[in-house]
Amino acid sequence: MNLLQITPQVRGQERALSAINQVILRNEIAHAYLFLGPKGTGKVSTAMSWAALLLESERQEHPDLLVLERQKDTIGIGEVRRLIEWLTFKPYMAKRKVAVIPDAHCMSTEAANALLKALEEPAPDVVLLLTADLESLPATVISRCQVIRFRGLMPEELEELLAERGVEPELSREIAELSSSPQQALVMAEIDFAGVKEMAENLLRQLVEGDRLGAFELAERLEKDDIKREALLSILEVFMRDAIFFAKGLSEQMILLPVDLADKMAPVGVGGLASLLRLIGKTRRDLSRNANSVLNQANLYLNIADSLKEVV
Repeated sequence: MNLLQITPQVRGQERALSAINQVILRNEIAHAYLFLGPKGTGKVSTAMSWAALLLESERQEHPDLLVLERQKDTIGIGEVRRLIEWLTFKPYMAKRKVAVIPDAHCMSTEAANALLKALEEPAPDVVLLLTADLESLPATVISRCQVIRFRGLMPEELEELLAERGVEPELSREIAELSSSPQQALVMAEIDFAGVKEMAENLLRQLVEGDRLGAFELAERLEKDDIKREALLSILEVFMRDAIFFAKGLSEQMILLPVDLADKMAPVGVGGLASLLRLIGKTRRDLSRNANSVLNQANLYLNIADSLKEVV
């Protein structure tokens, strides 16, 4: 069997690919693997490449390959039951059957419990490849998979990637500080980044001034625009980190936040700002699970406004 190769889609994932290639070289294929790491780090493309090697075929529609694509916002028990039924049949052409489950963290509790049976009683000629952005799968599911971790890239690695794509140095630096994966960095380079940064700054100024209606209207505008919403929340995270640096007297480490805003936010205190930073992270995680966009954004903005109201 051939080995997996580094491609632009899996930049920086040498350790993950090395772990897989060691399995291939030893010919010790387990029944289930979980590729775990930030969104956009090449987990799905790696799973599909390995599936092709396992099946010894590049066919996109191979009879012994099943890619479990969710029909709605979550992977429901119906999809998993169809997968389990498919697994009961013997391989048609290849030596084994391979099922790929992208975004396994989107499985409902019922679906995860149903999948657990297939993991506990694996067929000898089946390999399951799961990918997940979050460690929100039940521990019982994770423990029955061989976990291969994909890492987020460092800012300097992303800056180098963006420079290779012709992005201007200053913009590359800002985007690299906001991104954790090549995919996220490249997407941000293609949108109106300056416009989204201005939107984030205006939002924060509205919250400082207690304008909650404007914040709610923004949440509604971004309800269907996943890319801009994710970029906005990423910028808010950096703003909040900058505010923490400023409150600690480390203004030289600030990246994006205007000094006048940092000065207005500093009275919240390091502890309060850190709590808001954690809330932004939680909101991003909830939205990645397809939680209600407007409600989660509005809750975040109201919490920021309430914290600032007490000190401004």
